[in-house]
Amino acid sequence: MNALVDSVTPDLRALSAWASRLRQSEGAEAAHLALQSLCERFPASAALAALCEWSDPLWWHSFQFGGIRLERRGPQHFDFVWSVVQNREFARRLKQIPGELTPAAVLDNLDQDAISLLSERHNIQWVVVRGEVPIGLSMFVNINFRNRTAEQIMGILPGFDSSFLVGDAYCASLLFAFNCLGLNKVQGLIYSNNESIALQQERLGFRREGLLRKAIWDEEANQYKDLVQIALLREEFVTNRVLQRHIRRQPHDPLLDRFRSFARPPLRPAPG
Repeated sequence: MNALVDSVTPDLRALSAWASRLRQSEGAEAAHLALQSLCERFPASAALAALCEWSDPLWWHSFQFGGIRLERRGPQHFDFVWSVVQNREFARRLKQIPGELTPAAVLDNLDQDAISLLSERHNIQWVVVRGEVPIGLSMFVNINFRNRTAEQIMGILPGFDSSFLVGDAYCASLLFAFNCLGLNKVQGLIYSNNESIALQQERLGFRREGLLRKAIWDEEANQYKDLVQIALLREEFVTNRVLQRHIRRQPHDPLLDRFRSFARPPLRPAPG
């Protein structure tokens, strides 16, 4: 450990890699405690403080909301995620799951999901679980920490997608985005022919902002598809009666109600 730091300035890149290995071997709490100890040793290092903050176990915490739980994706979810990859009709709606993925590639992605900092990958992905049964995926991708924006992608499996479970998953995810992550705007991109999903999200307060013509290539259909762009602002989220009524009525993890704010930009290790 002493080789990672000197008496003046910690080697942030080496520390970040070391913390990732520690999370993998001993868990997020152990890595965070070790970094807190270093922060006490180097109180003037803002970069080290940022690394410690982005290593908070909060980012790997499972969140309960109503009838569902959001579990941070990891290798333990391989069987479910691989089944989603193979379900091409469902996976196409998520746009983040290409059909050419191999089992080895899926497992490698899950390994990285489990140990990487949110500020490094600019995304966070969960498995939506009901009881002990995985029922879908929820994620924020393309997180822009300077502008406080992210794209939300969610898919709930058929059989579970016409109930309050969808509302639970949306509310839990949005609470995390606007409170835990401190975002100002959550965006969504929906296939223009999937009107039912667009209407569902409009009922949750999202607004249509435009049509992106022939914006994405659909391998299965062998053609370009239009995307409808929708978005929800933090100020709209906190005043939306449908969302806030659902949030008040459903028991949920208190961590989701804690608002956090972060300095711009987030942790960026200096070039090696």
